[in-house]
Amino acid sequence: MAFREKYSDFFQNLNEEYFNEERFVPAVGPEDAEVMMVGEAPGENEVEQGEPFVGRAGKKLNKILNDIDIDRSEIYITNLVKIRPPENRDPKKEGIKAWKPLLEREIEEVDPDMVLTLGNFASKELLGKKKGITSIHGRIFSREGRKIMPIYHPAATLYDQSKTPVLEKDLRKAFGKEETGQTSLKDLQQ
Repeated sequence: MAFREKYSDFFQNLNEEYFNEERFVPAVGPEDAEVMMVGEAPGENEVEQGEPFVGRAGKKLNKILNDIDIDRSEIYITNLVKIRPPENRDPKKEGIKAWKPLLEREIEEVDPDMVLTLGNFASKELLGKKKGITSIHGRIFSREGRKIMPIYHPAATLYDQSKTPVLEKDLRKAFGKEETGQTSLKDLQQ
């Protein structure tokens, strides 16, 4: 079932001020995913392709997921706001508030084991915390019995390469693929 059809009651009641068909990008991924990723809003590439995280930041995310042996198709990926903001600006509080009931329903229906919030906007909104991503990334919080882990937005790694290993480490932790630091006996003999 198509995303808009599934949540048709939400879209019927959404103030048209917060919707634009040409800038709309639905969530993707299995509706029974163990992990859900929540970004802030789609960008130009996402609008063109109709899928979240397919631009440069999405390619960076895909590379890291591939490096840690995670299949992106197993993750439910969505955004706080489902339309690209004008001039690619940050989403405004009113827009986030208008779209939040849909995000809450997505979380409830997918019922993931872990929600990964990408960057400041999603992290602050879902955790209700004022602290920025730099001080809370990689920590697991509980909200209404659900595990939420804030991580750097992949776009942050495009501008600051030092965040790439941190994002990878946080994703490893989220997916239970942490490096133990152990070395096999075979490796020592070489």
